[in-house]
Order: sequence, then C-alpha cells, then structure tokens
Amino acid sequence: MRITQRMMTERAVQYMDENLKRLYQLQEKVASGKEFQRPSDNPSGVTSALTLRSVLRMNTAYLDSAATTESWMSATDFALIQTTQLATRALKLTREGVSDTMGDEQRMTLAAEVDMVLQQVLSVANTNHQGNYIFGGFSTLNPPFALLDSNSDGTLDTVVRNGDNGVINRLIGPSLTVVQNVSGYDLFNDLMVAIMSARNALRNNGDPNQLNQLQGAIDSLEAQIRNVNDALTTNGARQREVRLTKDRLEKSQIELKSLLSQKEDVNMTEAISHLQHQQTVYQTVLEVGKRAISALSLFDLLG
Repeated sequence: MRITQRMMTERAVQYMDENLKRLYQLQEKVASGKEFQRPSDNPSGVTSALTLRSVLRMNTAYLDSAATTESWMSATDFALIQTTQLATRALKLTREGVSDTMGDEQRMTLAAEVDMVLQQVLSVANTNHQGNYIFGGFSTLNPPFALLDSNSDGTLDTVVRNGDNGVINRLIGPSLTVVQNVSGYDLFNDLMVAIMSARNALRNNGDPNQLNQLQGAIDSLEAQIRNVNDALTTNGARQREVRLTKDRLEKSQIELKSLLSQKEDVNMTEAISHLQHQQTVYQTVLEVGKRAISALSLFDLLG
C-alpha cells in the first residue's frame, strides 16, 4: 500500500486527538477525584456504586431512627430516675408521720411537703422531649396529665389523664423494631393517687384510723416505687438494645463508605502519575505530528 503525505497527516491528527482525549479524561479524574463521571465510563462500576449508595441511604435512615429512639429513651430514663427519687421522698415523709412522737402540726408540715412532691411528680409526668410528651402514649402533642381541685377546697385531689396506653414502635434495622416509649397512663396515675392518699392521711389528725391510713399509704407507695423501677429496668434493657444496634449500624456505615470510595474514588497518586505520563506522551505526539505535517507547504504558511 502506498503511503501518501495526506495519509500521514490524517493519521497524525488522529493520534493527537486520541491522546488529547486521554489527557482530558485523566485531568477530569484528578480534578473531580472520581473514577468515572458518567455511566458510560464504567457501566459495571456505576451499577455497583448505585447499589452501595442505596444500601447506604437505607442504613443512614436506620441510624437516624436509632439515634432519635435513643435520645427519647435517655429522656425517659432521666424522668423515671427523678420519679423514683420523688416517690422515695414521699415514702420517707409518710413513714416519719407514723411515729408516735409526731404531733398534729408536724404531720401537717409533712403533708405540705408531700403535696409539693405530688406537683413535682406531675411535672415529670408531663416531660416534653423535643416537642413531644413522652408519657402520653400516642398523644404526644398535649400534656398527658393534670391535677384538679374537684371540691374547690384548695386541694388537688383528682388525676386527669389526657393521654393513652399507646405503644410507639420504631424501626431501627431491617425487620428490627423496638418499643420506644414507656406507658405512663397507669404508672403516673397510680403513683399520684398513692401520694395523694399519703398526704390526706397525714392531714387526718384526730382520726382514730390515721395510723392505719398511713400504713396503707406506705404500702401503696412502696408498690408504686417497684412499678417505676420495673419501668426503669425495661427502658434500660431497650436502651441497651438500641445502643448495640446503633453501634452495628455505625460500623456498617464506615464499611459501606469505604466500599463506595473504592468503587468511585480515584487513587490520586496513580492518577497524577498517569496524567504526567500522558502529558509527556501528548507533547511527544505533537512534536512527531508537527514533523509529519511540516512537509506540507500550506502547514508552513500557517505557521
């Protein structure tokens, strides 16, 4: 086959164009830090990356759910600890009232303090966490409890429940749900009723059954403290499960990001080395092409 000057010129231009494209692709990789810019660059790699991104998004959603649930449970844990402390204080005051050395005035003072404990328990029962009342079941937007003075005698003697016994389940992993809330519907109602009974018994000076009433209030308070502690234990067990799940999700998140990086991210040392090599190649091709084309008088005229 006869090699003409025209063929040499066209082939030189073709080689320059091909090398310029490779140079551009390497510059694009180094500038973006990504192995491919469009699906056509690496179809199988793009498919793998998209699959990993989908799993990563799902994992992130589970992680967010676990974090929200853990935060709610931490608020519940703190509130129940406060409740235990308040109930224990009410029990202590009631036991002091049983003593024969206690006079009527002293018992009235104890009753006033128990009444203050009652209102503090009400405040804890209406604990709000990030805009939600945690002991109201499904009714999270309104205070779940209130105390009323039904006899208009200045004494709060009736518990009003505005919440419900709803159980809030949260999905924190594939097919893994956990109960987020502790039902306060009966827990706080029964505790506040027991505290009111203790307060009333302390006020019933002169009543021959006062000591029996006080002992009954003590028994009731002890039972309610056990209930609160049971709720605290249950919440703690759920909280541990959520933390373990959260730890697993965080480790999985790191592994997924690492795999995605392996699929998408450029090895910068290697890419820069290839880029430098391609720049040298391109310059060489330009020189060779220039010599091949320089035989043409028109090329010389164009300079």
